[in-house]
Amino acid sequence: MTKTNYLAKKIFKKKGYNLFPSPIFPVTLHYPDFSGIRKSEFPEHSGLKTIVGAVIESVKNLKDVIILTLFSLSVFALLGLQIYMGILSQKCVYIPPPDANFSDWEWRNWTYTETNWVKEKENYILCGNSSGARQCKNNSVCLQGVGPNPNYGYTTFDSFPWALLSAFRLMTQDFWESLYQMVLKTAGPWHMCFFVVIIFLGSFYLVNLILAIVAMSYDELQKKAELEEEAIAAEEAALQAAADAAATAEANRLAEQEAAMNPSPPNGPVKSPSGSSCRSYELFVGQEKTMDERDMKERASIKSETGESSESRSHMNGKVRKVGEKLCYM
Repeated sequence: MTKTNYLAKKIFKKKGYNLFPSPIFPVTLHYPDFSGIRKSEFPEHSGLKTIVGAVIESVKNLKDVIILTLFSLSVFALLGLQIYMGILSQKCVYIPPPDANFSDWEWRNWTYTETNWVKEKENYILCGNSSGARQCKNNSVCLQGVGPNPNYGYTTFDSFPWALLSAFRLMTQDFWESLYQMVLKTAGPWHMCFFVVIIFLGSFYLVNLILAIVAMSYDELQKKAELEEEAIAAEEAALQAAADAAATAEANRLAEQEAAMNPSPPNGPVKSPSGSSCRSYELFVGQEKTMDERDMKERASIKSETGESSESRSHMNGKVRKVGEKLCYM
């Protein structure tokens, strides 16, 4: 019993699904309102188990792809840092009056005042001084480094971490067209080549490569699970066949024992004597006949005494022959 309990505990702990309810019991002891979740069990579904195993197995196979992806993101982030540093902070600022004689401090104060920035539909206008970029109106000028970057300062290439985040955003295509439009407004339409490279190489190649490895891992685990199920089914069938054979053998043994202990009487009619017994009887009758003939030759001289005895003896021999013939034909 002790060994059985030990094996049962070992098998119970071997499956990770059985450990799910373990932290529930301490919670329900202190909070009676959660006592209803004691009966909850984590379903051990073969499909869910295969998916979780595929994700875990794919992490092992993704180490090379992850290294390649991080390297590509680092390259794109460095390119964005060198090309687009500070351009997303460019804004159109109203020009001061001609008669205003501003000092450096006053000019800085003028440019960093939000009321002096040109707005369009509650958004500040991004601009650029390069060819093809968006130009400001006649009464405004495009200045760089004025105010925060778009999207509360999260969309920027001013530092490597933020550039890495922007490159990751482009690779995953997470609202990437907004960043694309911002860069084209501030840098010009020719910078679309940078986004084409990131989208095709990062999004269409690297992301799909990761998905392909995950799908391959899932396929391998699915085939492995099917083979295990077939092996288990074959083993169960073999055990069932062995159990049926053992049950049949035991039933036959019990039937033989019962037949040996209680023999049944013969049911058919009584058979006639065998052919060998009939032949033996005929041989006996033939020998007796020969002896009778010899006696008659020897006793031919005595007619009076032997006549009656011979007659009676032949009469008896005839009866014996008739009885023998009847027994043989029965």
